[in-house]
Amino acid sequence: MFAAMSEIVRQATEKDLNRIFEIEVASFKEPYPKSLLYMYLKLTPELFLVVEKNGNIVGYIIGLIRLGRLGHIVSLAVDPKERRKGYGTLLLNTILERFKKLKVHKVRLEVRVSNVAAINLYKKHGFKIAYIIKNFYLDGEDAYVMVKAL
Repeated sequence: MFAAMSEIVRQATEKDLNRIFEIEVASFKEPYPKSLLYMYLKLTPELFLVVEKNGNIVGYIIGLIRLGRLGHIVSLAVDPKERRKGYGTLLLNTILERFKKLKVHKVRLEVRVSNVAAINLYKKHGFKIAYIIKNFYLDGEDAYVMVKAL
């Protein structure tokens, strides 16, 4: 079930942006533009991570720290052909460890209420639904805000 040891998690680089954008487009109804991914890479390079399998990027995660103590997972995506192999868990665990080292006390994220697979992943890792933001997405879908204390 979990990814084998041929995987590595590392900081993303500018060279990775085309592949990250491919995964973004394949994963979300409203993908971030490549320019926004670039901005996150420059804003928070130590919290913009990719997972590689045999030298190919199969997923990424972006985190931010707000108000000094609040971690925010901006995006987590795994190539649709590589899902359910432990890469999301690997990325999530890695960023949570980085947040802890940076003295973050709580982590939050938003997720579509219809994204059952993501909600289950987050719940499995101790996130709880805190509240709903109505019409969060451009298509009118609501988002759950999920939080986890570290």
